[in-house]
Amino acid sequence: MSRIKLGDIFEIKTSKGNAYLHFFYKDPEIGDLIRVLPRLYKKRPIDFNGLASEQEEFMIFFPLSFANKKKIVELVGHYPINEFKKPEFLRTEYYIRGEFLGWHIINTNTWKRQLVKTLTVEQKKLSPWGVWNDTLLIENLVNGWKLEDWH
Repeated sequence: MSRIKLGDIFEIKTSKGNAYLHFFYKDPEIGDLIRVLPRLYKKRPIDFNGLASEQEEFMIFFPLSFANKKKIVELVGHYPINEFKKPEFLRTEYYIRGEFLGWHIINTNTWKRQLVKTLTVEQKKLSPWGVWNDTLLIENLVNGWKLEDWH
């Protein structure tokens, strides 16, 4: 099993079709950051360059090295990462004792959090902070999870 490389594109199977993940950043603390590419596919696309150049649905930290080792994902292509940078900010819901109090906007360089009660239009475009395992990723893909629908 070869080591994964920045720019690698992986396929992950779901009950509604295959999703494609583009590995573009490795954080020494939290791990592999992937772009979840648009749409689910019944059969493997021919043009991964076209697909990888599209705007991603969202980004998420995902244990890609582990998923590759366990054959949960399959390496299917490679696309340069030149234009893709780690986002400066990500977001997460903020709860205390089960009560939703707003959102934490996390600076990915400092890990400092800012609490906001209501998201701006720009903040609604921020991807989730945290790590999703394959089960959560697949479940969200099958259920059509979208950033714009996330509260």
